[in-house]
Amino acid sequence: MDNTIYIDSVFLDFGTVKVLRGINLEFKQNKVTGLLGRNGCGKSCLLRIITGQLKPQSKHLKYQEKVLINLYKEKGLINYAPQHEFHPKSIQLKALLRLYGIDPEFFFNQYSFLKPIYSAKLSQLSGGERRLIEVLLVLEADSKFTILDEPFMHIMPKYIDLVKERINTISSKKGILVTDHLYENILDVSDQLYLMRDGILKFINNKSDLQLHGYLR
Repeated sequence: MDNTIYIDSVFLDFGTVKVLRGINLEFKQNKVTGLLGRNGCGKSCLLRIITGQLKPQSKHLKYQEKVLINLYKEKGLINYAPQHEFHPKSIQLKALLRLYGIDPEFFFNQYSFLKPIYSAKLSQLSGGERRLIEVLLVLEADSKFTILDEPFMHIMPKYIDLVKERINTISSKKGILVTDHLYENILDVSDQLYLMRDGILKFINNKSDLQLHGYLR
């Protein structure tokens, strides 16, 4: 069985502004797919289209030979961490673990440093701690694919390495699509890499390609 999500022919216009001009992307299970691009190039728009939050002029999604209108309607197929906080600050970590179906014992075996805040509300934590928890919950939750938009934003450097290690480990059982402006981290974790520029995606083989296409000097 082909465990790849095929994203094809994605066109998005805002009035006369052409944001995405025929995007094609293969999102493979058991692989980390990195997505790079400058601010405003349309990366987050593409992720919102994939997750059904934004309606483009055109899109074609296929998984296991089945054409899908919206990936999120397929139970257990995909989950998503947007670049902004997305849980109410009044909720406790222990309630979030229940919500995501994550066994607390397993979770704290991986992240023992978070155990003291098991009963804490998100409002009692720093912005960096909240971001870390949201990213880890989405990563650890049971799904075939995970999308992470700016997962390293606001996270302390010592935890960035932890998130990268977990991305690499968890990719053995699910496909992960990740984008971030901290491009070195994306290079570190990606099995395949795309660059968005001028509304299209270019496949990137190495760091030299990023220079060739003007992303790096």
